Amino acid sequence: MQTIYLAGPDVFLANALEVLNKAKTLCASFGYRALTPFDGEVTDKQLLDRANQIFLENISIIDRSDIVIANCNPFRGACVDDGTSFEIGYAFAKRKIVFGYLNDKRSLPEIVNSRIPTKPHDSGYMIDNDGFLVNEDFGNSINLMLEFSMIHSGGSLVLGNLESVLKLLKTLS
Repeated sequence: MQTIYLAGPDVFLANALEVLNKAKTLCASFGYRALTPFDGEVTDKQLLDRANQIFLENISIIDRSDIVIANCNPFRGACVDDGTSFEIGYAFAKRKIVFGYLNDKRSLPEIVNSRIPTKPHDSGYMIDNDGFLVNEDFGNSINLMLEFSMIHSGGSLVLGNLESVLKLLKTLS
C-alpha cells in the first residue's frame, strides 16, 4: 500500500483533527495510507524545541511517504501556505511524486489582484502595497516553481479537492 503525506494549511483549522481524520479515511477508501503533520511524535515543551521537533517529524513523515498531496488553496493572502510550499519543494528534491489541488484555476495575477490590494503601475502591471509587481503571468494559478515541481515529479496541479486527486491517481495506476 502506498503512503501519502497530506500537506496544507488544514492543520490550522479549528477542527483540524476532524478534517484530517476524514481525509485519511478518504485516502484509505482509495487504497492509500495517509499521514499528516499530526502523525509526528512531538514531546518537547519549550516552544523553539517543539517547533524544531515538528519540523523534523514532518520531514521524516515525507521521507517515509511515496506521494505528497498538497492543498494549494490560498492561505492568509493570495498564495500557497509557506510550510506547504516548503513541503512541495522538499518532496520534489527527495524524488517523491507531488500532486496539488486548488479550487480556483484563474491565473495567479487574477487571484492576487482579487485577494490583496493592488493598483495600476506604469509598467502595465498591477503593483501591490509593498512595491512588488504582479507580473508572473505564465498561466499558472500558483507560483511556477511549485507547479513545475509537481509536473516534473510525475504529478500535477488539479482543479478540485483531495478526492479529485485520489480519483486521478486511481486512473493512473
